[in-house]
Amino acid sequence: MAMIEQGLPVTFLLLFTVLIWVLHLMILLSSPGNKVNQWCCITGFLLSLGVWKEYIYYSGIFSDICMCFLGVRYHLDELTNSVLTAVLYYLAMPCGVICSLYFNCMDTRRPRLFRVMRIAVFLPALVFAIIYPWSQTKRIINTHSEAFIMMGIYNLLYGVFMTILIMATLFRERKCHQLSQRRFIAVFVLLPLWYWLITIFPVHMLRLEKLYKLWQGNVLIIFGLLFYYLYLLFHKGIWGLRLNRQYFDWSEDKPRLPEDISYVIHMLKNETAKLRLSTQFIRELGISEAEDELDIMDRSITHIEEFVRRSNMCSGDIHIELEPIDIKALFEEIAGELAEWKGTVRIDMDPNVSGLYGDPYHMKEVLSNLAANAIDSMGEDGILTFAAQRPKKDIVLLRVSDTGHGIPEKDLGHIFDYYYTGYADYSHFGLGLAYCRDVVKRHNGYINVKSSTEADRHGTEFTLCLPRGFRGGVGQDRDDKSIDCRR
Repeated sequence: MAMIEQGLPVTFLLLFTVLIWVLHLMILLSSPGNKVNQWCCITGFLLSLGVWKEYIYYSGIFSDICMCFLGVRYHLDELTNSVLTAVLYYLAMPCGVICSLYFNCMDTRRPRLFRVMRIAVFLPALVFAIIYPWSQTKRIINTHSEAFIMMGIYNLLYGVFMTILIMATLFRERKCHQLSQRRFIAVFVLLPLWYWLITIFPVHMLRLEKLYKLWQGNVLIIFGLLFYYLYLLFHKGIWGLRLNRQYFDWSEDKPRLPEDISYVIHMLKNETAKLRLSTQFIRELGISEAEDELDIMDRSITHIEEFVRRSNMCSGDIHIELEPIDIKALFEEIAGELAEWKGTVRIDMDPNVSGLYGDPYHMKEVLSNLAANAIDSMGEDGILTFAAQRPKKDIVLLRVSDTGHGIPEKDLGHIFDYYYTGYADYSHFGLGLAYCRDVVKRHNGYINVKSSTEADRHGTEFTLCLPRGFRGGVGQDRDDKSIDCRR
């Protein structure tokens, strides 16, 4: 009982205030454009003034400061307490009613009545402010007990009106799929509100002095609601926001596709199959007027199918089968496949470079993709260089360099991210370099890039640093991951 009489320590009052602010800011940020969220946040901040004024008053921040206003001398701590009390008692409940009106959808169901009510609910507050000025509110319970009773009835009636509006909404939408969300919001609004109303006005009206600080027990309700709010964010969602919890190995440098993107890819695959069948059926009808539109649809479907194919190829785990690789022969094989390109292909091999132990299939894909990127950058002419070095006994460096336009510095930190591409055409999906890095990573190596866009020395160089005698676990049968990878 002594704790109830004395109330919370000053520091706890500050923490209590911050807790209320945090909860209602999170509610606002959940859906900033939603009127229910906006007015709930405003109401919550106004109700927090009850704690904030107690902190200011009992912490003694303004205790020795006086000021004159309109010829009247005030102690600043007393004046601040009175002003905040007036704002709390006069405005908090009307704002709460506005919140419940939006919750009830009265702004769309009965717009004329709503426009009248959103003004009318503030009229009693205006009357109170005129009869009992803001500078006298702190002492009103002692100097004008009948006024405090009127103020208490005013707040309690508004609380009842709010509750009726909210409960009527729940009853009206009892068969709606959003009922559970509505119930959650009703609990968040009404539970702390009614605890405050009951522990302030009836307690003071009945002069239960030993329970005057009982309202501060609301901190436990607010604290519980904050944790409940965070719980709902990661499960059903609340106030228009739901967060997705995703686990990843923070010690790995390998990016992975989020599960929701994988779900979208799977959905696109199924839907494009239906669209493809539909366009084929329409073509069989022989409607000549629809041929142009069908061609557009087929091109779009083909583009989506290619996106799905490449995403699937890059999203799964990469399994490698280890065997000796003749690096020079691999370079020559890739160079032979580029015979139609008009530029120059060079192969630069250090004499001390011998074979590499790795997966020849995936290594060829990586080097071929880097070569394709280089040719895209250079156009019809330029110099493409494959190089191999052995700086240390057990390290092999494979380089693919070009004389293209280079990669802007702002893009270098993102080129290995999924779906990041510097191209605007439909043939580049931003998947290949992530695949290249994954392959090198599976070989216990890493990939590095240097690039310049300067006119006198433009070009890009990718370096694959690989352990020459890597003996990692042999993977499963390789999947077909052959893709035309583009930056």
